[in-house]
Amino acid sequence: MKKFSFLVLVSVIAFSCSETKKEMPKNTDLPSDNLLGKVEQTTEITYKTDSTGKAGEQDSCCVIALKYDEKGYASVSNSNNKAGTDNEENVYSHNDSGSFTGQKTTKNGKPLSSLTVQLDNGKPLAKEFDSANKMTFYYTDIILNESERLMGFKQYKPDSTLKMSLSNTYDKQFLTGTIVKDSVGKETYSSDLKRDDKNNIIENLEKTVTKDSTTNKTTKYRYDSSDDKGNWTQRTEMNEKGKPVKITKRAITYYKE
Repeated sequence: MKKFSFLVLVSVIAFSCSETKKEMPKNTDLPSDNLLGKVEQTTEITYKTDSTGKAGEQDSCCVIALKYDEKGYASVSNSNNKAGTDNEENVYSHNDSGSFTGQKTTKNGKPLSSLTVQLDNGKPLAKEFDSANKMTFYYTDIILNESERLMGFKQYKPDSTLKMSLSNTYDKQFLTGTIVKDSVGKETYSSDLKRDDKNNIIENLEKTVTKDSTTNKTTKYRYDSSDDKGNWTQRTEMNEKGKPVKITKRAITYYKE
């Protein structure tokens, strides 16, 4: 997803102490995922491009399915390889206000990891656990913006040693950038997202810094087709020169209204 990990999941973490029942809660996932209509599930399959830039054979990884409940919250995601022999499933939980409270991840039916989120003195605190339910990390300083999207957090090891920190920027509910820093505050990763007038990502400028090198990568996106709701159904991924490298086809099902 694409593999679902905490760094991906944090984009949908939101804590809402109160909400108005007369309108859609701000912390639902459909708006931040830029999906229109009452979406039930999206299924994405990625293909390699042939010499003409058209879809060729299916990529080995992965077929990604993401389910939403009727309120618009992500509920279950599945990632399957091309052969169907490797499956990773994430089940997301929410409280009555729709606030994200946890995630359980299994790989081929066996527990892999889990994440719990709760309020600690009125502030969100997240804890991550391995397959043996041993805590591997915990997260503090979780900050949300006015649309209840994650602005940042700090990740600690169980011995309270700081491992890294993350900060996000948004245009309303839409992610526009990410910066990751290591334990001493050195930037190790950054992402700068550009969007079109429909809020689809059209360019991602990434920088990865290691001890020995700095790598810059530009990925561009073109949207080839959409359904009658206005959600894209085929997207072409291109390199910095505009050469197609991958094509993603997305099938979308909707709840009956």
